Amino acid sequence: MNHSYLEKNLAAIPSPLAEVILNLGNPSETTNSLDSESNYTYQLTKSKTGDPTLELDGVWIHSRFDPKKEAERFATELPHDGSERIYLLFGAGLGYIIPYLIERQKVTIIWMEPHTFFIKESFQIFDFSKPLLEGKLILITGEGMEDQLSESVKGKGTHPISFVPHRGSWQWRETDYLKLRHTAEQMFHKKDVNLATLTRFEKIWAKNICYNLPELSKFRPISDLFGIAEGISIVVCGAGPSLSESIPELTKYRNQFLLLAVDTALPILTSFGVDPDLIFSVDPQALNSQYLEDYSGDGILIFDPTSTYLSLRLDKGPNKGFVTSSPFPLIGLLERTGPSEIGSVPFGGSVSTNAASLATLMGANSIFLVGQDLSFTKGLAHSKGAVLEERLNYLESRKFRREKHNYKQLFALPQKKVTGNLGETYITNEKMLIFKKWFEDHAKENPWTNLTKFGAKLEGIPHSHFEKEFSSDENEIKIQTKLVQSVRNQIQSQLKTENPFFDQKLLVSEIKSTTESLLDFASTVKRGLTVSERIYNQIKRNQINPKTFSEDIKQMDAIDEQVSGKKGLNEILSLGIQRVILTITEGYDDNLTLEEKENPRLAVAKKSLLLYEGLYASVQSTKRMLTKSLYRLLK
Repeated sequence: MNHSYLEKNLAAIPSPLAEVILNLGNPSETTNSLDSESNYTYQLTKSKTGDPTLELDGVWIHSRFDPKKEAERFATELPHDGSERIYLLFGAGLGYIIPYLIERQKVTIIWMEPHTFFIKESFQIFDFSKPLLEGKLILITGEGMEDQLSESVKGKGTHPISFVPHRGSWQWRETDYLKLRHTAEQMFHKKDVNLATLTRFEKIWAKNICYNLPELSKFRPISDLFGIAEGISIVVCGAGPSLSESIPELTKYRNQFLLLAVDTALPILTSFGVDPDLIFSVDPQALNSQYLEDYSGDGILIFDPTSTYLSLRLDKGPNKGFVTSSPFPLIGLLERTGPSEIGSVPFGGSVSTNAASLATLMGANSIFLVGQDLSFTKGLAHSKGAVLEERLNYLESRKFRREKHNYKQLFALPQKKVTGNLGETYITNEKMLIFKKWFEDHAKENPWTNLTKFGAKLEGIPHSHFEKEFSSDENEIKIQTKLVQSVRNQIQSQLKTENPFFDQKLLVSEIKSTTESLLDFASTVKRGLTVSERIYNQIKRNQINPKTFSEDIKQMDAIDEQVSGKKGLNEILSLGIQRVILTITEGYDDNLTLEEKENPRLAVAKKSLLLYEGLYASVQSTKRMLTKSLYRLLK
């Protein structure tokens, strides 16, 4: 064993990770060690060749005879064609396979390990400090493995990935290492979903933010609601298939809680006479405005800036409320006109996750989830009475029935099975499983209780019933009713504040300044587009004039520097060109031909061309949309 190796290796990794590894004490070849999490002892022994090996619970983690030869033989079976590749190791024991993989060119080795004593022992056998510092070897262990994995594969979207389970580790603790594989599969699926969502909605999000600015300038910031609900309960109402069956309880105990409903649940609730206090809207699609159409209740709108702009232009519907911040830089145009930050609500991918996060930020003592099935309960894709279902009244024909539409919804994505609270089995899909995991991952820091009657069990979130959580005692009901009404009054008073939060004159100035800057920027980007086209065509036709080509390259460098210097404008424009950005950084879309992929120079030229084409289109569209909003502000 080599303690100097241990020190070098630990120095090559982030200190928090080093601390996780060191917390296990100081095991050695000759002394037994205890893994505090798994509560077992282990002792390294020498193989026939003299190299350390290990037996755990009767399982040999490596060969008793020659662990190095065993690892070398396995390494030769792994694919390697000289191109960029990721080896994702689910366990590696004492790390014998890693030196054989490090020898290979253009590879990244990611070692996921739930039992950190393996890492510490391997650090005393091998010097991994150089590949660790270079990022060729990446360790993933401890808390938040999915997030760590996501971070480690950033910028490597085009690299093929080989899943490499370590046989000895899996024979010893298969369940632990199987979880790692499931984590990886889920992370890669979630990444694919997020990228697909980003590229699908990029232009819609940009359009909605621009077009929403005039109306949102009259809203209050969501930060006004933070901490306002201390001492009361909030029910967060989703639009799952079982929502209609919870209506009797929502009606019976209505005065004992603040009701925060997602917009998709609004028509269902109002059809039964249940009026929410707050209505959360997030979806960018035009259809979502129909959930709010003709609404005449007292519910107050919680609005994400990327939600469809049609919702704020309805003749009837909620027209006052609170606006949340957004991760997209365009919201800065509005935020800079207020005296402080708007306030952010954690985003989990659906309006229900946002609503649950907001309830926590509001400081409620208890938060209850209703209509959060996350499954196709009783074979339904959505709750009875939803807008989507009502629209089918106008679409039904002999050849198209609502049952057929429901069937298509059920099979739009591959079906998965999920367990309910009583051990029953429900059908769900991968998209809903992403939301399910989000709730479960955030259960510890949130006071959530699930009151949904049917559907998927949310691990870590207790399941209960209205009758158990809310009182039937008259005195207690009066007390809770008074407290809830007090919070309602506070929310209403925030909206009636005479001094507006956002300065409309300043917003006009911000938009004018931005459109003027975009006009100037457009000429620079246009020149970049022209030069990049010229460079690309010369390489493609193999007709390079050394003198003019050199001049074009110099001119392109100068334009690149000018464009990159406009950081603020680039951030604003990036929202509308996510597909282009992901093509360049992640290889998300197949925009490169086989010829371009095989010719590195042509590939670089094509990516430059794509970038300037995307930038120019984004400059033109953003300038046009902001000009329209400016006109509406000045009317």
